[in-house]
Amino acid sequence: MPTEEKYAGFLDHIQAYLGPIQDSEGPTAGGGNRGFALFFCVSGDGDLVTAVTNGLRFQNLTAIMPLELACTLKADQQAAARALAALTATLAIRMGVGPTFDQVVPAPEPLIPDTEIEGVMIVPHPYIEDGFESLVNAEGRTELQLLTVVPVTAAEIAYVEEHGPDALYEQWEEQETDLLDVTRASAV
Repeated sequence: MPTEEKYAGFLDHIQAYLGPIQDSEGPTAGGGNRGFALFFCVSGDGDLVTAVTNGLRFQNLTAIMPLELACTLKADQQAAARALAALTATLAIRMGVGPTFDQVVPAPEPLIPDTEIEGVMIVPHPYIEDGFESLVNAEGRTELQLLTVVPVTAAEIAYVEEHGPDALYEQWEEQETDLLDVTRASAV
């Protein structure tokens, strides 16, 4: 009996949760092979765009399991979603370690010009129902983890360092923070 190819359902999985793939960028965009491609999925209503890595799962990363990254932002912020997903993936490859949930990755300077965004936090997708984070194979076993990259401000990074990630999640909820907007003000 033939076995299903590993990660066979990846494209269907991301499109089921994020919308159809509207664009892509190969692993050699911008020069040498960076080790991953990017897909850009657009929500059904066209209001959101998600940059999704494709290829991190094949890199030699120390991680709980093979992984890919996703960054969802407002549709007019595709360049920012691309930058945040690509920078986080590139850093993981350089360090040889995959990011984990609740991890904050600070940057030495603002990541997106004219914004307060100075890093990212790895979270379960804040606006998608359960099931997105795990690609399950035909036998029902999780074979791939999808981690969401959320832009964070310097004040939010400091807040997590002092109070922990759960405290920031609470602040985001209390402030009704729009995590899909890189131009937003800090929640703390």
